[in-house]
Amino acid sequence: MTVVGYCRLSRDEDKENYSSIEEQKRIITDYAATRNWTISDFYIDDNVSGYTFNRPEFTKMIEKVKGGKIDVVIAKDLSRIGRNNGRVLVLIDEFKNMQKNLIAVSEMGGTYDVLNDRDDLIGITTWFNERYVKECSKKTRDHMYSKQKSGRLIMGNYYGYEKVFKDDTPMLYVIDEIRPVIELIFKLYLEDGYGFQKISEILNTKYNFPTPSEYYRMKHLERGRVYKHKVQDKWTKDMVSNILKNEVYTGTLTTHKKRTINIRGKAVKLPKEEHFIFENHHEPIISKDKFDEVQQILNRKIKVNKNDDIDLFSGYLKCSHCGSGLIIKKSKNQIYYYCSSYIKDKSCLKYSINKKKLEQMEKDEIIKKINIEQ
Repeated sequence: MTVVGYCRLSRDEDKENYSSIEEQKRIITDYAATRNWTISDFYIDDNVSGYTFNRPEFTKMIEKVKGGKIDVVIAKDLSRIGRNNGRVLVLIDEFKNMQKNLIAVSEMGGTYDVLNDRDDLIGITTWFNERYVKECSKKTRDHMYSKQKSGRLIMGNYYGYEKVFKDDTPMLYVIDEIRPVIELIFKLYLEDGYGFQKISEILNTKYNFPTPSEYYRMKHLERGRVYKHKVQDKWTKDMVSNILKNEVYTGTLTTHKKRTINIRGKAVKLPKEEHFIFENHHEPIISKDKFDEVQQILNRKIKVNKNDDIDLFSGYLKCSHCGSGLIIKKSKNQIYYYCSSYIKDKSCLKYSINKKKLEQMEKDEIIKKINIEQ
């Protein structure tokens, strides 16, 4: 007979009734000894919510139970198995149908044995387990909402800023070594007229600034912590886009952008009217005027390109008079590329070219090249 132990710990939900992994293992081992059983293995999910049943070690263990490789599962109590009332009751029925045993050592004033004990009141126990985690979740959401509404900084990872506690209050301070890349991205987009893709190419070939994930990993390592997220060592257009659209660089903190509806559920975006906005929250890297100008250009591009799959020329066209980048804009039901300096402050000529004309010129060049090669 194969007997295993299952341990689970969630530091958020178990603050009032904390039981460490080692203590759970001791309780399970001591109980097994009273039955002259030997624990062949332990399956442990550390710092994982019991509301979800999508837990790595738990899933692996249940698969082996269903495959006939495990006969008995021992846990400290049913809340370790899970805090979702319906799912736990279904699991108990599955164990009975498979004639496999699930034992909760400290349950209902004693020990609960699925195959040998009556379970008239077990539904009440599992209901209380779920109610407890829901109450914890509600308290957490209420606490988070209170922080968001007061403008208290919660998130720590803003590329270009460091989260530092001052008088127990978290503050954002500019990281001097990262400030230049933020300023450069805005300059390349606003003054030089480059698009997201072209800017990412420039950052990868001409500069040696760390990408956001590279920088976060470096800081984690300096603090002796493990960075668990994917690290991208090359700049991408999405990274550039995220920086250009983030008003945190103007010194503004925006909170309450998302909210989770269900426990461990996916966060949903909230409409702008529900956001909490705190201006002059920290030192800006980019002026508000410059940021607003970028957003105006971005909005114009969205309106012009909403029916197009991709703008092949974005970031690659230059004004022949001043060298500034060309910006796409709709005029009289036609799409043109205009000099960004002209659009910005009329400091250049109203140089423009029709997009359809440009596409035709490109097609003619491709056809000409094909004929030459043939």
